[in-house]
Amino acid sequence: MRTRWGLAHVAAGVTAAAFALWTWLVLGTDVFAAIDATSQRPGLDPMGARGQVLAAIAVVTTPVVVYATLAGVTSWAARRRLHNLAWAMGLSIPLAWGGGQLVKVLVQRPRPPTAAPLITAEGWSYPSAHMVAVTVLAVMMIAAMVVTRRPRGTVVLVTTGLLALWWIVFADRWWLRAHWFSDLIGGGFLGGFVAALSLAVGGVSVVRFGPVRRPASGRPRHAAVIINPTKIADMVVFRRQVEGECTERGWEPPVWLETEVADAGARVAKVARKRKVDLVLVAGGDGTVRTVCAALAESGIPVGILPLGTGNLLARNLGVPLDLADALDTSFDGNAQPVDIVQLRADGGDPQYSMVMAGMGLDAKIMSETNLDLKKVVGPAAYFMAGLATLNTPPFRAMVTLDGNAPIARTPAVALIANVGHVQGQIAIVPDALPDDGLVDVMLASPERVGDWGAIATRVLTRAADHPGVERAQARKVAIETEEPVPFQVDGDTIGTCTRLDVTVRPQAIQVMVP
Repeated sequence: MRTRWGLAHVAAGVTAAAFALWTWLVLGTDVFAAIDATSQRPGLDPMGARGQVLAAIAVVTTPVVVYATLAGVTSWAARRRLHNLAWAMGLSIPLAWGGGQLVKVLVQRPRPPTAAPLITAEGWSYPSAHMVAVTVLAVMMIAAMVVTRRPRGTVVLVTTGLLALWWIVFADRWWLRAHWFSDLIGGGFLGGFVAALSLAVGGVSVVRFGPVRRPASGRPRHAAVIINPTKIADMVVFRRQVEGECTERGWEPPVWLETEVADAGARVAKVARKRKVDLVLVAGGDGTVRTVCAALAESGIPVGILPLGTGNLLARNLGVPLDLADALDTSFDGNAQPVDIVQLRADGGDPQYSMVMAGMGLDAKIMSETNLDLKKVVGPAAYFMAGLATLNTPPFRAMVTLDGNAPIARTPAVALIANVGHVQGQIAIVPDALPDDGLVDVMLASPERVGDWGAIATRVLTRAADHPGVERAQARKVAIETEEPVPFQVDGDTIGTCTRLDVTVRPQAIQVMVP
């Protein structure tokens, strides 16, 4: 993996030192007294034509407007799974506003006596809030262009425009005499520090220090990208990021393959397998990931997960970053971890494959009754809301067979088959489940009444020992037979109903790239 120590960390240290030094020179010495004295000269009359233009510029570039614009860009980044960038942008807003206000209160420097009588020139003077805001906006916009790999010409053009905006705001505040000259420079330093600190804390690496692994001399390396197009908010940005990562590492341009409604990824995975690519990137949710992994089983081709679903449980359990840029880093520069694939047959039908968790009973009913439109809005919380409405689902009678031993009669509400142990929020509902141990973990939850679910949930979350309401076991083969058809789900997708479910493990059948 490439080191995460980058330009943002260095810039944060440099700008922090610069702001501290500048503040000391401004407030503790007379170094800038002469240049600040120019702020006592009369500025432009805000009632004149040019003054009204400057006053209008001061309003449209006020921090409230600038931060609202940045909040919109933050939302844009979040929808494109650029979580680190979105986090950094979102963090910069309260840091910039709060930090600027704190310094103003501590310093309490009055405005110049010649300041125009405008609402945008009220309050304490040092540092300039306008300059703090426009500096943060400029840095974040440049970072967004670099992270999303905009063409160099576009980056240069937009950067030039942002620098022009910076100087326009600077000149505007100066001509209106809204600040002492040194306030404007101080605002720029503080804004630069806030932006750099936010990028560093958010893990956004605009420029990274340290070597990038390139393929050894010899045959070119190829990647295939299998995408679920319904999960990608901006295909142009997504393709540009992936192709940029390939180019940066000396790989050939990737092969692009899309899933379809009638094919969740098996067909295109076979195309990638036939081409003998060196890496398959899977961009989608757990359903797409499990389908592609099953089709690539025992091929030796490693899979890089670009998590774009709601749950992304396999990625979470393997430690794959949810941020798209970091997930790409992991896919190319991480380590290949062997992972088991769980094969299931319902009533002797075609095999289904699970990488996360499959189940019969209440959990499948919850999946089937989850409102998909609500899921798009609130995410995993939609499952919780569906669960509340289905808690009174009656249990089912079942015979459970583990590794060919004598069947065990049980009456569970949920029969869970787990390849991994954690769900959203890093909640370990099957704590002993490991993705590479060649075993599936079986958990049976058998409440006698609706009120028992609270006690069962407590015991599961606290990893308490088995009790009459919860049983756990491990096996290589599992068979569950029921008296009546029971709904079942695979990795969050409701498949249908069955009266018999046969489960086998394909040990370490696929390699997945992990940090």
